[in-house]
Amino acid sequence: MILSYKTLKTAIFLWFFWVALTSSWSAFNLLLGAVCSLFVAVFAHRLLREQLVGRSWTLRTLLRMLFYAPALALEIVKANVDVASRVLSPSLPISPAIVKFKPHLADSVPRTVLANSITLTPGTLTVDIDEEGNYYIHCLADKHAEDLLAGGLEKSVIWIFEEEKVR
Repeated sequence: MILSYKTLKTAIFLWFFWVALTSSWSAFNLLLGAVCSLFVAVFAHRLLREQLVGRSWTLRTLLRMLFYAPALALEIVKANVDVASRVLSPSLPISPAIVKFKPHLADSVPRTVLANSITLTPGTLTVDIDEEGNYYIHCLADKHAEDLLAGGLEKSVIWIFEEEKVR
């Protein structure tokens, strides 16, 4: 079945988001938003079926994501300032390296959130994830590698999804 109840709920949520972002009440914009929202919802549910089935998205998890977003935004701003400082000041060291990092997350969704969070933060880039779950992260400077290995982002993702640390 192409259009399930969950797909329709997702499409309606996306449509409201579309309307909020565009702030336009023209018939064309409302119709275009509905078509795009339905298209994205159908394909997202078809592509992500395995990850979505069996995962309980509790209100607590969603609220924690809302708290995580500003914290991640603050980390992104701080990293932007750091990278800009390194680029503009020749005295600050740039020592690029690939760091092997093993997160303690069992599920694929929290692992994806962590990998994307690392990549969104300037100065770090998730290059690869191997079969054993090791992340290979490109760091622009030693400070970025130290911050990564300190585990702040990982602890936040564990908190969001209420995962037990996996060793």
